[in-house]
Amino acid sequence: NRMEYRGVEYTVVQGVERGVWKWTVSLGNNISKSGQAKGKPEAVAQATRAINRALAPKRERLVPPGHSD
Repeated sequence: NRMEYRGVEYTVVQGVERGVWKWTVSLGNNISKSGQAKGKPEAVAQATRAINRALAPKRERLVPPGHSD
């Protein structure tokens, strides 16, 4: 059940409990994200959102001139 979205592999499998689906996203460097959902379409949606978040450019926190943290 391997699938790919934006060049990132993920899996969605049916859980032991009825109606529960589990997803796992492999982000490389031994990093992965996982979760579960009620239904396969929701599991796929959650996996693709996790991939989008992982691939999104990191936002830098801007510090006004003259201030230091």
